[in-house]
Amino acid sequence: MTAVALFLRSREVPAGVLCAIPAMAAVAWFGAGPAGSPHAVTAAALALALGIAVLGHGLGGPDSTLDATAAIRWAPRRALHLAAIFVVAAVVVTAVTTVPVAVVLRDAAGFTGFAALAAALFGRRLAWTLPVVTGCVSAGIPAVPEPFALHLLTWAGQSADSRTALTTAAVFAVTGAAGYVTHGPGRSSPR
Repeated sequence: MTAVALFLRSREVPAGVLCAIPAMAAVAWFGAGPAGSPHAVTAAALALALGIAVLGHGLGGPDSTLDATAAIRWAPRRALHLAAIFVVAAVVVTAVTTVPVAVVLRDAAGFTGFAALAAALFGRRLAWTLPVVTGCVSAGIPAVPEPFALHLLTWAGQSADSRTALTTAAVFAVTGAAGYVTHGPGRSSPR
């Protein structure tokens, strides 16, 4: 148990959870409306983007060089950490919102993949960037089926029956998770 506690503390996970859970719950609750309404879907997407952005900060330790040189197998820990972020975000937003569970799971997977991809590319300090940008785009642009490029950009705000949104979220989830699990967080100099 000591190794798990040290891992979580080194990645500032307890503080992230204490901030992310109330923030996700508040945004999803304030945006809740009739079941499956576009406003509720947008609010759920924003809640997930916000929570996963906060939790994504823990996808690396304070010293990326130390993480890279440690003589332990990081891949299982990284995969478990991503799965935990996905589960926490999905459970919190599902408990508060009126949006179908399929939409919450799709968006949680996509945003978690985005956070993992950002952590792998830019380091843990910028793991928030891709989820926040995508969440803001989905909130700011109405979810429309045409043109196709706009449909792809607003995948998080699409309805539950959108195959394009599901495919887009799955691609981001798999790509981000694969990049992060195999390569870890991007190298950045510690402060």
